[in-house]
Amino acid sequence: MGGLLRRHYGLFGIVLGIHLALFLLLGVNLHLTPREAGTPPPVAPPEVIDAVAVDGTAFDRIEQQRLAEQQRQAEEARRQEAERQRQVEQQRRAEEQRRAEEQRRAEEARRQEAERQRQAEQQRRAEEQRRAEEQRRAEEARRQEAERQRQAEQQRRAEEQRRAEEQRRAEEARRQEAERQRQAEQQRQAEEQRRAEAARRQEAERQAEQQRQAEEQRRAEAARRQQNELERLQNAYEAAIRSAVESRWLRSSGHQPGYRAVIYIRQAPGGYLHEVRVEQCTGDRAFCDSVERAVRLAEPLPAPPSPEVFAREIRFTFEPA
Repeated sequence: MGGLLRRHYGLFGIVLGIHLALFLLLGVNLHLTPREAGTPPPVAPPEVIDAVAVDGTAFDRIEQQRLAEQQRQAEEARRQEAERQRQVEQQRRAEEQRRAEEQRRAEEARRQEAERQRQAEQQRRAEEQRRAEEQRRAEEARRQEAERQRQAEQQRRAEEQRRAEEQRRAEEARRQEAERQRQAEQQRQAEEQRRAEAARRQEAERQAEQQRQAEEQRRAEAARRQQNELERLQNAYEAAIRSAVESRWLRSSGHQPGYRAVIYIRQAPGGYLHEVRVEQCTGDRAFCDSVERAVRLAEPLPAPPSPEVFAREIRFTFEPA
């Protein structure tokens, strides 16, 4: 109700003003009545006022109807606006569908044109392949004909060569028979000479074999003596080196009997050392180091008794007593 009054404040003021005017008229009417009993009051002609009584409930109902009408009109306006927007949306969608259909038709036309061009290209290539195949077949036919003529010519020449070869073989057979007879005679004579020569050669070979065996025995004996001498010199050379190392070796305090070391030496002419290495050692570290130190102290190593036994690389076993 309060909200209704606030919305229609002007109309409510008019109605209230009418009611106040009526109350004022009634009040004036009462004030003018006589106060004294004997004095007759002046009689004025009565004034008829048409009063309109406005019921609040009726007013609310009218206002509600008016508001309902306004709301209906607003709803109708919104509905019409929605209908207009829907029609606009339908038109927009129809336009988009039309454009999409036009684009689809254009794409379809381009696709069909491309398909037509592809088929035309295929037909052109097929025609080119057919012509190329016909040309290839014609070339193949010409080649086969040329091959047939070539083979016929080869057969003719082969036949001529066969006949000539048969004739040549017959001549060769006659010549070979004559040659065979001549060679048989020569072989017979040569066989007689060979037998005589073989007898002489066997005798010469027997004598040469005896001389060769005697020479081989002499050379083997000389080689054996030379090898023995070389081994003796090598043994003496190694013994001299071993002796030189032993003379410079100092026995360590922890030395045990049975210690043994294999020494590798690489030297230059004159006995100067390039490398010394203990390859195997059955003793302790002090023993191994003492052997290597003794070898280095023996530099330069003793000269070989003969240049033939000099070796740049030497391995020997050092085993002190």
